[in-house]
Amino acid sequence: MPPTQPGNEVIILYDEQERLMSGVCVQLFEKGFKRVFTINDSARISTYVTDTPAAVVIYCLYPPVGRGIGLLTTVLQEHPAAKVIVVSKSNDHENAETCMALGAFDYLTHPVDINRLISSITGGPEKTFQHEQQSAVRVFTSSTAQENSTSAFAQIVTRDRKLQSIFRYMEVIAPTTQPVLITGETGTGKELIARALHNASGRTGDFVSVNVAGLDDIMFSDTLFGHGRGSFTGAERVRNGLIETAARGTLFLDEIGDLSIASQVKLLRLLQENEFYQLGSDRMITATARIVVATNCNLEKALASGTFRGDLYYRLCSHHIHLPALRERKNDIPLLVDYFSREAAQEMRRPVPLPSADIIEALLQHKFPGNIRELKGLISNAVATSPPGTLVIPKMKSSSLTSAVIPAGIDFSSLQQPSGRMPTLNEAEEFLIKEALRVTAGNQRAAALMLGISRQALNKRLQRDTNYLESPRK
Repeated sequence: MPPTQPGNEVIILYDEQERLMSGVCVQLFEKGFKRVFTINDSARISTYVTDTPAAVVIYCLYPPVGRGIGLLTTVLQEHPAAKVIVVSKSNDHENAETCMALGAFDYLTHPVDINRLISSITGGPEKTFQHEQQSAVRVFTSSTAQENSTSAFAQIVTRDRKLQSIFRYMEVIAPTTQPVLITGETGTGKELIARALHNASGRTGDFVSVNVAGLDDIMFSDTLFGHGRGSFTGAERVRNGLIETAARGTLFLDEIGDLSIASQVKLLRLLQENEFYQLGSDRMITATARIVVATNCNLEKALASGTFRGDLYYRLCSHHIHLPALRERKNDIPLLVDYFSREAAQEMRRPVPLPSADIIEALLQHKFPGNIRELKGLISNAVATSPPGTLVIPKMKSSSLTSAVIPAGIDFSSLQQPSGRMPTLNEAEEFLIKEALRVTAGNQRAAALMLGISRQALNKRLQRDTNYLESPRK
């Protein structure tokens, strides 16, 4: 399909609730698209598209998403020549994958960045309908973990279904030049995901990463754009910025939520115009690097507080990847422990240690506020300090695992006897065992770890005294 130009196209907006896209319709008119029609009757949309041959159909997908997929399928099958762009309030990766697999040209989230929508309507040089179709077919026929192991995502250790879904979404958007926003808690692997996206894109340039937190406006400009000779005191020669270093590749900007407002304006212009000037130079340079940004901040809150620009946010969030925290993918913890153990053992030239079931159980109980980065550091330290061939986490009760396996404070007042006498050792033991089982929801492995005894020793005590049987346990 040749690129659509304002003025000669027919755009049909299907908006069931007549409110999601009303503003978009007005903006399209203002941008020169004069043949824009709206329809809100699902029973008539297919006939309407047939009677009014459309170059573009903008299809609004309302929750519940499943209800609208059937109608979308009909439109795509009956009108294969039309470019169908899906707009949804749902930013769920699986919904995006489903729509793209069915044959949709693009999937955008509301509120819509009008420039991003126009880029999709006009079929910019970075993507064609045939290319997207081929990409979607490739993605959805290679979604198993085994096939992923030979892909751009081979370095990401996971069997989590949510991450596998994210990988498939990434493969669909990888060939485009549109910016990508990656969000997630600290330590979830945002840079690793950005690098995987670059590898999946097939771009010929380098992957260049920079943390922009703490950069003032001048430093930000100099780092990204570079400077000309004599632009400031000490600038004795021309220095290229990272945008040129990443030419035809990917420039990854981490901690984008900490960027100053002045720098946000410059980044927005770069994304809109794909051109920039070096400091102290009047020579315009065309940017060919794809921009990928990441943050652990809540940009919607920053938007509401005025610390992050709305136009930049909407420009960035068309392609949004949100990474789950490690506590949301606990089935990956045994895999990661094995991977990090082998990696650390190789670096330290030590035998690969084997973690005990108790160690794995304790790790599963931990919430990991530092996510994968915290787990990697914990395992690396354990490999360094454990006996050869065995994985032992030293001082587990006082380590970073404390928050998961030891309560913030135990009320020992219930041990105090009415007579004021000191409780016996048996009474104290009974109290501690019951408390440990309560805190761990009856998990005997974790409870034994808290108490500093083996699970076998705990089992003997449980069998010896039936008073413990009232506590739930596994």
